[in-house]
Amino acid sequence: MGKLSNSWELMKASWKILMLDKEMLLFPLFSGIASILVMFSFAAPLFFFDDGALFNDMVSSENQLVQYVVVFLFYFCNYFVVIFFNSAVIICATIRMNGGDPTVKDGIRLALKRLPLIIRWALVASGVGMLLRIIEERAGLLGRIIAGVLGFAWTVTSFLVIPVMVVDKRGPIDALKESAHLLRKTWGEQLITNFSFG
Repeated sequence: MGKLSNSWELMKASWKILMLDKEMLLFPLFSGIASILVMFSFAAPLFFFDDGALFNDMVSSENQLVQYVVVFLFYFCNYFVVIFFNSAVIICATIRMNGGDPTVKDGIRLALKRLPLIIRWALVASGVGMLLRIIEERAGLLGRIIAGVLGFAWTVTSFLVIPVMVVDKRGPIDALKESAHLLRKTWGEQLITNFSFG
């Protein structure tokens, strides 16, 4: 990708495709359905077996390691679903920007080819989410404030990770660095523009 304008244009194109190409609306639908299934698959064992005894046992025994593993797996599955279908949308936007006529099948097929990258980014995002949760739980009000600030910074910094990762086929860490670089450049140019013409 390499250029700031390409990254932003790709994000805009992804949104336009969702609005104009009704077939592409299947991606958010699939993502929503898959997320509900993930939630149900984790919730069902807690409430349908022994009337929630499994959950109560986890809490009463203070087996935090088990709790954290379960929460991490839940985060990972949810992140994976969202990242996978977002990747499919971005792939279709790229095809459209290059003059092609993408289909849902194209998006899913090409997203599957990037599965290792998607899994790796889902692991990174899950780890960060888990860390923020631990900070929030263990440090009271201050922890919630710190987790909120760090969470916001993470969301902003990682905003362009998926386009960079999917289009350039770069690893999660490289994509994160590039995302941060592009955003710093954007804000820097915006500040210079506002100062010059303000």
